[in-house]
Amino acid sequence: MTSMATSRMPTGSYGARRGTRWLVTIVVIVAVLVGLDFGARAVAEGVMASKIQQQGLASKPSVRIGGFPFLTQLASRKFSDVTISAADVAAGPVTITTVNAAATDVRLSSYAFSSGTIGNLSGTALISFSSLASTLTTQFGPLGSILNGAGLNLTDAGPDEVRATLNLVVRSGSAVWRVTRVNGNTLNVHLVASSGLPSTLLGSIQDLNLRIPPLPLGLTIDSVSVTPSGVVGLVGGQDVPFGT
Repeated sequence: MTSMATSRMPTGSYGARRGTRWLVTIVVIVAVLVGLDFGARAVAEGVMASKIQQQGLASKPSVRIGGFPFLTQLASRKFSDVTISAADVAAGPVTITTVNAAATDVRLSSYAFSSGTIGNLSGTALISFSSLASTLTTQFGPLGSILNGAGLNLTDAGPDEVRATLNLVVRSGSAVWRVTRVNGNTLNVHLVASSGLPSTLLGSIQDLNLRIPPLPLGLTIDSVSVTPSGVVGLVGGQDVPFGT
């Protein structure tokens, strides 16, 4: 009995070692596939970012392709979850501080990512208070000379209003402007209240239309609101082509 049990042990031990080797092999293969998947995703994100930059951005945006695995999405040339972020986007008289958009139904024309179509885009465009202050100072002609380089300090004063504190050298004043979307990509800045400002200045800062040129990727401004961070516009687009 003892000799028979002893003779079976090498067979079981060999089977265990063989099973371990298979397990290690499978783990290695999975790790390699996952590495290839993430590597291919990183390359694709860089290429797509370059193609999107060609749509009117001064610098390359950040592009993140969601979903796992990536390679199966690449095989179908369709992506359902892509996020695009860009900073300091020049838009006519305004510099948009950040643009963050989610893209769905992204369809590639080729595996080279050279071109494609974004079925739907939705996100936000932030104009920080410092950026808006610079715009107002230059667009309201006399305001810049009266401020004498002191700048304009803006804060939120409600869901659609900004409050400005002005240093007029010999005295200070304040103003409240209402920011609204007129149509398309036109924003209106209208004075609704003021305190301590000279009458010679009030006439020139009453009303201003800021015409923002077409945004990259065909984004349009659907609505605007004032937040503690600045003026935030909801932006969107449909069936937007990219690349060449």
